Amino acid sequence: MEIRQAFPNEVDTIVAIIEDARQQIAAYGGSQWQIVYPTRETIFEDILTGVGYVALVEGIVAGYAAVIDGQDPAYAQIYDGKWQHNNHRYITFHRVAVSSAFKGQGIAQTFLQGLIEGQAGPDFRIDTHEQNKAMQHIVEKLGFVYCGKVPIDGERLAYQKIKTKAESALYQEVNEADYHAI
Repeated sequence: MEIRQAFPNEVDTIVAIIEDARQQIAAYGGSQWQIVYPTRETIFEDILTGVGYVALVEGIVAGYAAVIDGQDPAYAQIYDGKWQHNNHRYITFHRVAVSSAFKGQGIAQTFLQGLIEGQAGPDFRIDTHEQNKAMQHIVEKLGFVYCGKVPIDGERLAYQKIKTKAESALYQEVNEADYHAI
């Protein structure tokens, strides 16, 4: 699997993955993402601000996530628990989705672990809907710990992971010219 920042010309592919995930969630009766969120504009803004990442399997975009370095206002309002560490700086994963064409291949887990390894910060946070058992299982396998609830789109379960030194990867620069034949 290759992990890199998303390119603007991949918006349609990413939106299709988001829509596919929306349908997967609806199939098990989940209410997460059933309103029109995330939108095409949200994804495009992620890409333009450098927070949108894709997972590629044999050159095909298989997954998407927004990796946001900085504080999330909703996370300051945690209730029914507390963060393990209340670090000023942390990285949040939002809008994590994998195409159903790659279901059952461990793409989401590998993708998130790769994103963790590729980031310098030690503090990682993610939230998910109470009905999203698949995401809860994935983040728990990755060592995230349930910390409480946050007021996002109603209520979300909040998780935190403090990265170990063993989870650090070597930085690798990717040349966009390689992808665009410039």
